[in-house]
Amino acid sequence: MVNITKPGKGTHIEHSDNVSATNNTITWDGELFKIVPKSFFAAAVDGEILQIVFCALMFAIGLCKVPSRNVRQAMISFLHALSETMFKVTGLVMNYAPIGIGFSIAATVGKNGLGVLLSLGKLVGVLYGTLAIFIIVVFVPIMLISRVPVKKFFLTTWQPFLLAFTTASSESALPKAMECLEHKMGIPKKIVGFVIPTGYSFNLDGTSLYLSLAVIYCAQATNTSLPLGKQLVIMLTLMLTTKGMAAVPRASFVVLSAALGNFNIPNDALSLVLGVDAFMDMARTGGQKETQEYWII
Repeated sequence: MVNITKPGKGTHIEHSDNVSATNNTITWDGELFKIVPKSFFAAAVDGEILQIVFCALMFAIGLCKVPSRNVRQAMISFLHALSETMFKVTGLVMNYAPIGIGFSIAATVGKNGLGVLLSLGKLVGVLYGTLAIFIIVVFVPIMLISRVPVKKFFLTTWQPFLLAFTTASSESALPKAMECLEHKMGIPKKIVGFVIPTGYSFNLDGTSLYLSLAVIYCAQATNTSLPLGKQLVIMLTLMLTTKGMAAVPRASFVVLSAALGNFNIPNDALSLVLGVDAFMDMARTGGQKETQEYWII
C-alpha cells in the first residue's frame, strides 16, 4: 500500500549530514552473519537491535542451564527490577517528547511547506486502509477456513476492540477480552489465561505493519532509495525486533529509530511520524487486539 500511494513522495525533507551516505548492499547472508555481534556492549552502543536480541537469547539460554534455582531467581529478580527502572526512565523522557515534537514539526513545516502535513495525513490513511485490508483479505478468510463463527466473534470482541482503540493500550482491554472469551465464547479459563498474555507480547502484527509503513515513509520523505529486496529484509527484521515490546511505553519509536539507523535511512522525518503516532497507535492496537483474540479459538 505504501509503495502504491507513496505518502512520503513530494515532501522533500532535507536530511542532515550526520547519516552515512553510503548505500551498503544488503544481502541475506550478510544480514545473517551480522546478527552475531563482537560483544553485547558494542551491539548496545551501535543500536544493532537484532544483535541485542541475539545476545538476550543466548543469555537466557545460559541462565536456564544454571543448576542453582536460587541463583536463577536472583538474576531474574535483578533483571525485572532493571527493566522496570528503564521503563520509568523511558516514560520520563517520553512525557516531555510532545514539546520537542511540536517545535520540530513547526520548524519542518516552516521550512518545507504545508505539504508535509498532507503527507502525514496520507500516511495515517494508508495505515488504516492497510489494517482494514489485512482484516478483510487475510483475517476473515482464515476464520472462515478454520470454521470460526465470524459474526459471533466480532460481536463478542467489539468491546475489547473499542477499549484498545480508544485508549491505544492493550493492557486496558486485557481483562475485558479475557472475560468475553471465557463467558461468551466458552473458552476454558486456563487457555485464555495462557494465550492472551502470550499473544500480547508476541502477536504484534499491527505494530509490524505500522513500523514497516513508517520506515518506507521516512525513506520516501528523504528521497532515500529503498529497493524491494531491502524492504523485505526490513520487514523480517521488524517482525523479530517487535516481540515483547508491548509493555514498553513508546517502544515503537525506539525500534523505528534503530531500524532507520541500521538501514542507512536519515532520521529527519522521524519527528513527523511521532507527531501523528497517537492516531496510528489507536489503529494498530485495536487491529492486533482482534488477531490476538482469534488465535485463542
